[in-house]
Amino acid sequence: MSGKPEFVDVLVIGAGLAGIGSACQFRRKMPQLKLAILETRQVSGGTWDLFRYPGIRSDSDMYTYSYGFKPWTAKSAIADGDTILKYIRETAEEYGLNQLIRYNHKVVSAHWSSQDKLWTVTVSRSPSARSDSEEQLTIQCRFILSCTGYFDYEQGYTPEFAGIDNFQGEIVHPQFWPEKLDYKDKRVVIIGSGATAITLVP
Repeated sequence: MSGKPEFVDVLVIGAGLAGIGSACQFRRKMPQLKLAILETRQVSGGTWDLFRYPGIRSDSDMYTYSYGFKPWTAKSAIADGDTILKYIRETAEEYGLNQLIRYNHKVVSAHWSSQDKLWTVTVSRSPSARSDSEEQLTIQCRFILSCTGYFDYEQGYTPEFAGIDNFQGEIVHPQFWPEKLDYKDKRVVIIGSGATAITLVP
């Protein structure tokens, strides 16, 4: 990590539904501002790209959940995950955000200077096609928008159960659903009764 820090006016953290929507608003209303979007993963879409379990869909109606500047026009108010992902990426394309997204960039720390009225953000850039090694860089900005959601993309929440080490079957977390999982004619236990369970069970 060396040299003069890069400067942007606004730094958006996350390229999911909230991050793309926030960045679009800056492009629409304050296009003169210099903007950058940091995304930890290699693709945009956030939750709607990460989660691949059967039946994934919105648990809120999309007429309310969608962007006010790009109304939801599909006939179904409850949409499947792929349709929502397409909507997010289509919006990013329309507002020219794709060239602003920096993939494999994870925020390590952010420090505010009242004297300079600036954030100094340390970012870890993980290995990609351009580089074989992880490196750190510094970005300074006037504003930070944290649009990271509430999921831990590296490890989904898994409660502890007594005797789980003795279980002989397969344990699957919906956040990391195996593409070729075969559960036909098997006895399956769903733990939980939230939105994920409700969309997964049918």
